[in-house]
Parts: sequence; structure tokens; C-alpha cells
Amino acid sequence: MTGTKKLSAAILFGLGTILLLATVVSFCIALLAKLTKISDSSLIIVVFILTLLSMLISGFVSGAKAKMKGWLAGGSTGILFSFLVFLVNYLGYSQPLSKENMLYHLGLIAASTIGGIFGVNTSKKE
Repeated sequence: MTGTKKLSAAILFGLGTILLLATVVSFCIALLAKLTKISDSSLIIVVFILTLLSMLISGFVSGAKAKMKGWLAGGSTGILFSFLVFLVNYLGYSQPLSKENMLYHLGLIAASTIGGIFGVNTSKKE
């Protein structure tokens, strides 16, 4: 498989991973909110930490799958996911991108990039 095809497949694999993790995390947060009396302010912190962890894992998977240029695989996965979230927010909820959201997404992209760097360095070379 050529480098570009391998990188594209790794990015899509990482995107699938983050979508799966987002579904699982959303379900767990919904259960946590329903079954406990946790406050909204602490729930926001838990959601942010779990989202960062999910992006780190998806970047790791993407970098490990690419086996080269982990920063690019992880960063591209994060950018693609952030773009999809932006489209949903803007087109679905008519919410423009605020400064807070931009910082949030930059943090997610950074976590995914770091995960990609770790993933490519722990994967076995062919």
C-alpha cells in the first residue's frame, strides 16, 4: 500500500475509533447523570477529560495504523473530527464557532496529535 493510501486509511480508522468512543462515552455520561446526583459543573469537567482521553486514543490508533508520520495521522484525525463537530453545531444547531469552542477543539486536536506520535512510536515497523 502506498504512503498516501496508508495514511488515508489510518485517518479514517482513527475517525471510526473516535466515533465509537464518543458513543460509548456519551452513553456512560448519560448513565452517570441519570443514576447519580453529580453536579453539572463537575460533569462538564468529567466530559472534557473523557473527550481528551478519547481523542488521545483515536490519535494513538491512527498513528499505529499509519506506522509513519504519526503527528500527521493523529492531527488529521483530530482536525477531521473537529470539522465534523463544527458542521453539526453550525448546520444543526445554528451555533457559530466561539473562542471557547475554538480553544476546546485546539485542545482536542493537540491530544489527537500527541496520541498519533505515541502510536507511531509504539507500532512495529514492517
